[in-house]
Amino acid sequence: MKKLFAIISIFMIISSVNALDFSFGIEGAVGLNTMKEESSGVESDFDFIPGFRFGNTAELSFNEVTSLEAKVLFHNENGFSYISPLGKSKTSFWTVDIPLIVKLTFAGIDTIPGKFSMFAGPTFNFLISDIEESLSGRKLEKSSLSLNPFVLGIEAGCEYDFTKSKGFNIGFSVNCDLTNFSNTTGIVANRICIMPYFGYKF
Repeated sequence: MKKLFAIISIFMIISSVNALDFSFGIEGAVGLNTMKEESSGVESDFDFIPGFRFGNTAELSFNEVTSLEAKVLFHNENGFSYISPLGKSKTSFWTVDIPLIVKLTFAGIDTIPGKFSMFAGPTFNFLISDIEESLSGRKLEKSSLSLNPFVLGIEAGCEYDFTKSKGFNIGFSVNCDLTNFSNTTGIVANRICIMPYFGYKF
C-alpha cells in the first residue's frame, strides 16, 4: 500500500510539473539612472544619466494569472551626474542585475489581442566593473566613490505581451536599492533606475 501511495504521489508531482509553462527570452532596455546620497543627515539628489540594460529571462507560469520570472541583465551606465564649481561631473559603472519577480496577469480580457501584467520582487545587484568618473569631459584616474560589491534592491513595473502566448513584449520597470551601495563610512547611497524595455519570449 505504501508503494502504491508513493507511486501515485510521484505521478501527481510529475503531472504538476508538466502542467507548468516555461518560457525563455531576451530583453533590452534603455532608460535613466541616478543615485541618492545621504551624509551627516544631508541628502544630495544627482542628475539622471542615460543607460541601457540587456540579458536573458526565464519565466515559470503556474496558471493564467500567476507566474515567477527571473532575469540576468547586464546594466551599463549606472551612475549619476552633477554640476560642480569645476564643471560637469559624471560617474558610471557596470552591474549585473538579477530580478526575481512575481507577475500577476489580467486574464480574460478578450478585447485585446495580448495580455497585460504587473510585477514586483527583489533584485540582486552585483558590481562588475571599475567606477569611472569624469570632470568636464576629462576622465579622472581614480574615482572618489567607493561602492560595495553587492546591493539588494526591489524592482516593480508593468508589461504588455502582444500575443497571449510567446512573442514580443514591452514593459516599464523601476529599480531602487534597499541596502547601502556606498562603501564609505557615514555615507548612504542608493540607485534609482527607470527602464522601459523591449523583449521576446520563445
